[in-house]
Amino acid sequence: MITDKLKTILQNSGCTLVVYEQRELVNLYTDESHQSDVVGVIMRPMDLTLEIRANAIHEHYNPLEIEILQQARLEDAADNNEAQLQMLLNICKEVITRLIVTAEFKSIAPVNVRRVLETKYDANLIGWSIPLN
Repeated sequence: MITDKLKTILQNSGCTLVVYEQRELVNLYTDESHQSDVVGVIMRPMDLTLEIRANAIHEHYNPLEIEILQQARLEDAADNNEAQLQMLLNICKEVITRLIVTAEFKSIAPVNVRRVLETKYDANLIGWSIPLN
């Protein structure tokens, strides 16, 4: 399944912890991670479309999305957070490169990577979100 391949790609690209849903990020710092961990989140689609054809029903899953995150230290200056974001962006580029090598996707169009702000999660995580169409 694609999520297993994504987990391997995230780990090989530099993520030290990979989780499958956003809800697993609740209490992440105290439960299972270290502040220096690079977290990869694979967001699985919650629904799918069943396309009915003359003699078959085809399954179409909504696009996956992954996030590459790291906990921002509250004592850090904005410059340090920008350097941290650049390092996480480099991991995003590595993930995309590895996805191209696997040939799992028919084509990879230009990817609009979105910044994840520290207010999205309770654990002050910053990083990038990559939609995989």
